[in-house]
Amino acid sequence: MVDLPPQSRAPGPLGATPGSGGTRSPGPLGFTPGIYLAPAQSAGLAKLSGSAKQFRMPPPASDDITKLARNVKWTLFTGKGTPALEDVKQGSLANCPLASLLAALAFTATGQRHLLSLITEHKATVETDLSGVADQLAEKIDRIITGRYFTVRLKSQSFEVSSVLYTDEARDPNPIYMTSPKQALWPCLIERAFAEKVGSYNELDDPNKLTANAVWEVVVGSSPDGFAVTGQTPDSTIQEAARNARRVPAIAASKEEAADVTAWHGFAVLGMRGTRIELYDPSSARRETLSLAAFRKNFLAVLHGKG
Repeated sequence: MVDLPPQSRAPGPLGATPGSGGTRSPGPLGFTPGIYLAPAQSAGLAKLSGSAKQFRMPPPASDDITKLARNVKWTLFTGKGTPALEDVKQGSLANCPLASLLAALAFTATGQRHLLSLITEHKATVETDLSGVADQLAEKIDRIITGRYFTVRLKSQSFEVSSVLYTDEARDPNPIYMTSPKQALWPCLIERAFAEKVGSYNELDDPNKLTANAVWEVVVGSSPDGFAVTGQTPDSTIQEAARNARRVPAIAASKEEAADVTAWHGFAVLGMRGTRIELYDPSSARRETLSLAAFRKNFLAVLHGKG
């Protein structure tokens, strides 16, 4: 087993606090403290709190990003109803092992089937209690009432989560942590369930506690195979892992001194494009290619599924 180093994430853009500057007084989109009904819900649901399923929001990361809590109305899966590579974009947390793994899984047929098996959507009146995190929000809302929840299975545990997420201040709210250019909710829900599992989003922001191997075991349910990339690693070993990435999920960690890609970061491996290795950077949601020599120069390890 090869473990990606604890620091294998970008300390720059991914550790920064975009839009930082602390909280602000509620503006035109502000709400008075109290109950917030998701737009798709009727006011009558406020009277059903006694029979509603109850959820608590996991605490956010310890940062100075201005954040709200909102019901994110995205569909679970978009397009053909299956996960897709471009669904995944890493947010402000330094958790590229999770983001790169979700992208790698969504890129392969076997990974897509696994992701589909992880999440089940349920229709119900749901109340998400925000009282424990209200002081960390730009708008102090006690609870949000919505009409659905999800069961997310991580390894041997199941977590029930709502579609309430920490978002930015846009009129069409966008999650500030794991997000999706295609407005697919599934990556956000897996991250939220992971935050429930470890106690908070802040725990997901600590690379010393969640190695890539540990993340892989939780999401996939088994440990990965892998190898270190050194000067002695045969070209054929790297090329074989890249070719197999079209059917077997694979991720790669860049070196601290990487100059051609984001340093200390995790990427999904997508395959060979001619003689070049194709990668997906979850922080930018963008594909890029490297020559074999450049890959060896910039990367230190590869993890991949079995088979």
